[in-house]
Amino acid sequence: MLTRTIEDLPPLDEERIKKLKKMQDKDIDTSDMPALTQEQLARFVPAKLLNRSLYRPVKIPVKINYDADVLEWFRSFGKGYQTKINAALREYMLAHLSGGEPSPLRGLAGNTGKTISTPKKR
Repeated sequence: MLTRTIEDLPPLDEERIKKLKKMQDKDIDTSDMPALTQEQLARFVPAKLLNRSLYRPVKIPVKINYDADVLEWFRSFGKGYQTKINAALREYMLAHLSGGEPSPLRGLAGNTGKTISTPKKR
């Protein structure tokens, strides 16, 4: 088995970059990479979840219907309300994915029985 450090690698000049881009997966030598154990795989967390700066999500325009009071509440924050809606949805998704206890989805079939106060306009 050949062991190299980053200093041992050839420089990334134009020619080397072109060669690497043309390389297929089957041509990559992974013999020096040990297989991950089940324990390691269970602890795996994608880098995009650990460091938000590494993650640039693709935005997809969709038509979605919100309850009027929910939409009005988010709009009352002013510019950027769609970003706030997305952030709330992402927070819920990440809590669910990580095994945490996200807020239960109440009121799917009707009134939650709670009054939501609207922040004052700025």
